[in-house]
Amino acid sequence: MNLENIDIPKKHQKNFSKNQSRQILVVTGLSGSGKSTVMRALEDLGFYCVDNLPIPLFSVFLDFLFKSPTNFLKVALGIDVRGGSFLQDFIVEINKLKNDIEDNFLVKVIFLNSSDETLVRRFQETRRRHPLAYGISLDAAIKRERVMMSPIEGIADAIHFTDKSNIHELRKWVRIKFADEYVREVVVNLISFGFKYGVPAESNLVYDLRFLPNPFFIDELKNLDGRTEKIQKFLFAREEVDVYWKKLEDFLRYLLHQYYEEGRFFANVAFGCTGGKHRSVAFVERVAKQKWKHVKFLIHHRDIERK
Repeated sequence: MNLENIDIPKKHQKNFSKNQSRQILVVTGLSGSGKSTVMRALEDLGFYCVDNLPIPLFSVFLDFLFKSPTNFLKVALGIDVRGGSFLQDFIVEINKLKNDIEDNFLVKVIFLNSSDETLVRRFQETRRRHPLAYGISLDAAIKRERVMMSPIEGIADAIHFTDKSNIHELRKWVRIKFADEYVREVVVNLISFGFKYGVPAESNLVYDLRFLPNPFFIDELKNLDGRTEKIQKFLFAREEVDVYWKKLEDFLRYLLHQYYEEGRFFANVAFGCTGGKHRSVAFVERVAKQKWKHVKFLIHHRDIERK
């Protein structure tokens, strides 16, 4: 591997500025300390992620990255003990990378660590094999890995201990640490449906609206649907509907905020009435008009065209 052979074309260099530097995060650490969780969280934040990149391909990938017409502003590379004898070469290349192209790329090494006791417990809970546990015990494999990875820990820009972090807390740490200007939204797919045709299998939440007044039994409203102003006025002018709406709105806003805080960025929320044409459609339309922070609504009226 030789960084001297990597040429950054001028046409790409001119795109850089102090306020828009490309960022490379190298995520590494001890097996079981949360690298996969961190990589998935970074991907959610818009990073181009490559996990377990073979170290001999490191310079090849950088060459591709620098010469690619695609503007990869944020890249995360996952490196672990499976690099074996190439780990020392990796340290040399990282130091060269920081010294040679720091002006154009912000290069940071994030090392994830945990106590031996925590790592043993995690491997026992997941029943996964430690990558070094061939012919030796789990305890011995963890100790060997700690020795092998200590040189990389020594050059890390940040060391994060994950002993007391669950998966949601670790993803939140990533978002706080690396989100910058990128804001991820919770995409909520709002589905209206009729119970007579079955509940949507993909639903995360289901609201049953069949107890509310049914426009189907009003002759002048029967052939309309919940997208029309007449249906919406018929429903939301009633006290029982208004009371239910306020409770639902308050709960749903709170729930989606918690989704965002825990790093969950997609949800299917279904509203059902008898036929999926009046009440469920009207509620979906009203929810979709709400302007909630970090929330984007999509609409799908599944059964509205059924006769």
